[in-house]
Amino acid sequence: MQPSNESVTELKAALKHLREQLAHKEREIYSIQRIGKALSSTLRLEELLHLIMQEVTELMEADRSTLYLVDRERQEIWSLIAQKAEVREIRQKLGKGISGYVAASGETVNIPDAYQDSRFDPSTDKRTGYRTRSILCMPIWEPLSPENQREVLGVIQVLNKKSGPFTPEDEHLLEAIAAQVAVSIANSRLFHQIEKKYREMDLLYEFEQLLSEEFNLDQIIEKLLQKTTQHLQAGHVVALFKRGEGWVAGLADDGGQTKFQAFAGLPEQLEKWVHQPEGERVLPHWPLLNTVFPGLQPPENPGSILIASIRPAGLLLAIDVPSSGGRGLQDERRLLELVAQKFTRALELARLRETLLQQERLSAIGKMMSTIVHDLRSPVGVIYGFVDLLRQPNLSEEERNEFLEIIRRETQSIMSMVTEILDFAKGKTTILPRKIGVRNLIKRFEPQLRQMCEKSNVQLHLSVNSNKLLYADEDKLLRVFFNITKNALEAMGEGGEFTFTVEDRPGEVVFVFKDTGPGIPPEIQHRLFDSFVTSGKESGTGLGLAIVKKIVDEHKGRIELESQPGQGTTFRVVLPEFKK
Repeated sequence: MQPSNESVTELKAALKHLREQLAHKEREIYSIQRIGKALSSTLRLEELLHLIMQEVTELMEADRSTLYLVDRERQEIWSLIAQKAEVREIRQKLGKGISGYVAASGETVNIPDAYQDSRFDPSTDKRTGYRTRSILCMPIWEPLSPENQREVLGVIQVLNKKSGPFTPEDEHLLEAIAAQVAVSIANSRLFHQIEKKYREMDLLYEFEQLLSEEFNLDQIIEKLLQKTTQHLQAGHVVALFKRGEGWVAGLADDGGQTKFQAFAGLPEQLEKWVHQPEGERVLPHWPLLNTVFPGLQPPENPGSILIASIRPAGLLLAIDVPSSGGRGLQDERRLLELVAQKFTRALELARLRETLLQQERLSAIGKMMSTIVHDLRSPVGVIYGFVDLLRQPNLSEEERNEFLEIIRRETQSIMSMVTEILDFAKGKTTILPRKIGVRNLIKRFEPQLRQMCEKSNVQLHLSVNSNKLLYADEDKLLRVFFNITKNALEAMGEGGEFTFTVEDRPGEVVFVFKDTGPGIPPEIQHRLFDSFVTSGKESGTGLGLAIVKKIVDEHKGRIELESQPGQGTTFRVVLPEFKK
């Protein structure tokens, strides 16, 4: 039995429809494969969304596609890319317009004629000159949220299908695409968060290094402000904190500039705001910030303002912070709080260092007074002894004059010591050089040397093998000899041997001081001539050798040291000879 013409026609029509459906499905599968390939090609959100919109627009045979992300922080939806549009960024409140309605309700909307729907907002068309006809708008669901607490991650909006209104098949296709897009956006955000955490760790590690290596508080604060501004991509970062009896405000901008402003006291309105409890603090108004930095202008489209507390009194503000692609600012807030803690540590370290420096200064003054008193004992003892001798009734005029001359010299020696120590503390150079013979210099020092050795019960060996001349300050060199000898005798205690010799080298005169004391520990030999370094003496202040070094340096000479623990110490003072 032959089929009728009508049956053949229906069969051909059915086959044609099946072929068209098959071709459409093949095209859909191919397009979905392309979208899948595009989604796996990058983890950068901006690049990813651009690729998504390109493929969706082509697959849906539409004129334009827009993808919005939900910004829960600001209760807005935000478009990163708009195909073929003049407006590159669109922000609107949740619930406003078709896309805002879909983001708030989670419903899919398919509108054949946009201007017949009361939810449609034609303001964008008016601004751009574009004419919207058909709309298919679908939510993108957060893939990581629980089934019973699903949140809308974003919205895909497709405009003006070229062949007419969007069909139910288009809805099913866009729903499949939206599921893929949701996973890709979630992966991209996870990648971005991990990347951001690494950058935060690097930043905080850099701050820790800064606090441990830099001692200048102003430079620390400047670097903290600049790097925080760069990291948060903020317009400004402002630190307002208590310093001493006043206040300091520091401001860094996104141009890399930093400036500081000091205040004896804050304006009343600003001080109340600074001391408000954390939960009651309101976002600062620009006029309020202008009381700190006059002329600070707000941006045209200001971002968020983040606030963290600097202890014990102060604030850290990040102004005009971008919303990170609609992902909220929780990470940025936490980072700002960590940076505020670094500010608190920087201020505490600065106060601690200032306290320690003050203590060191007081200690230095105490040690200076100690060494002055210690050095004055010898000449004062001599003066005291000869004053007693002057009371004897049977003194001849010659003896009386001799004793008075000794008292005068010792008094002069006291004044010289005091002046010398004060000059040393001030860093002054006060030698008054003149031509002197080595033997005459030693002749003047010998009585004092013998008296010091006898008093300490130390055997003295003295040898002078030089007839050269020096161009030097005689009183200062005698001070050098006295300090080195005194240190040696004090280190030896009672008994022992002390050798003082003078010998010539080509162009130089060498004064050698050798003791049989305990020696100098190797770990302090390299800094023995620094102020307040001492070894082996109960009453040592560590200032005598520092003065010795300074005087020798002023005479263009040098000091050589040999010492072994338990084998004594040898100092050599080498001075240039005077050449006629």
